[in-house]
Amino acid sequence: MACFTGILLLISCTNNSDAVLEKSLSYTIDTVLIDSKDKILFLQRDLYVSDYSEYDGMLYNFNDRTNQVERINLSNLTLENIIPFEVEGPDGTGFWTSDIKVASNQALFLGGERAGIYNLHGKLQHRFDWNASTIENGKILPEERVFYQVVNPNFPQQVFAIVVHDFANSVTLRQLDSASKTIKSYNIDPQENYKTYTLGDLTNYNKWDPRVHINSTEDHIIVSHEYANEFHVLYPANDSLVSIYYDSPLLPSKVTPTTAGDLINSIEDRKKALKNYRNQMTYGPLIFDSKNKHYIRLAASIQYGEKERERYLLPEIETSIVYISIFDKDFNHLLDQEIPELSKTGIPKHFTRDGMLWMYINLEDDLGFIRINYGPLFSSSGFKSLKMN
Repeated sequence: MACFTGILLLISCTNNSDAVLEKSLSYTIDTVLIDSKDKILFLQRDLYVSDYSEYDGMLYNFNDRTNQVERINLSNLTLENIIPFEVEGPDGTGFWTSDIKVASNQALFLGGERAGIYNLHGKLQHRFDWNASTIENGKILPEERVFYQVVNPNFPQQVFAIVVHDFANSVTLRQLDSASKTIKSYNIDPQENYKTYTLGDLTNYNKWDPRVHINSTEDHIIVSHEYANEFHVLYPANDSLVSIYYDSPLLPSKVTPTTAGDLINSIEDRKKALKNYRNQMTYGPLIFDSKNKHYIRLAASIQYGEKERERYLLPEIETSIVYISIFDKDFNHLLDQEIPELSKTGIPKHFTRDGMLWMYINLEDDLGFIRINYGPLFSSSGFKSLKMN
């Protein structure tokens, strides 16, 4: 059972570890390759600026070199078409884009320098301006940065973002209402994990930030941290924030901080500290499986080798131990289970489709996916089958 704490809600509960240990997950695994139709798909950002649409079964992948979106059909595993976007002008996206999210069955949200909702022909439908608010209405301060952004189809006038305050070294969740030009702030880091796991000089911009995940699911927004298992759920309809903490028999609640690289040490010191964190555990975002009506979260302990990788901060993954966690629709923690076949993947970009978990894999510069087809939760007498293609 999960423990919930919220703005107006406080429930005391205990974790039933025996119930978790009695459950297991049956699954099969295969690998598929996307037919790019002789086009070179953009894989330099490992699909992290992409989003899967349940409306049309397409994966939308943003190419920041060409300012185009690759529309990939996951039903027939082929590139469907490429959507061009303008950089400047009234329909312009600006010179950098950090996020892409499905906004409706015919629209995409692009977050970055000029956040907005665009149709599938690249035309602007709605602009979000974080600088339009006044100080009285929650304006973003000069020392704050808008990081990752998401929209939710249930709230078409609103956009949600992770905002970092560099001088305070703090992180908050912000909600911009474009109609009223007001910005609300929510504390999604009560344990100060962002500050704890930042590497570098905490008094200026010379630092490495830990990743804070933000995800839009159903009628709420979920925020989580890569080095702690707690997560926070905002319900915009009733302006309620719920913080969820849970105990796991297999996974730590958070990694142990290191002193090496925490302040003004060398790049190698920081890399050593980063390896130490990820060797302990790194957590992925919570994603909703709409077919099975539960949430999935991946976690991994990663050991890095010596071979350097172009465009990557850390060397190639030598080995990884990957776990899958299952939560019910009310965020009760049901299961943690190792997936031993994923011995070198870490936590790549992933999403659910038709009750399956799809994980990005680069197959000699071609786009592929590892697919995990999992069944219902079984008791300890359940079975596991495996198929590798």
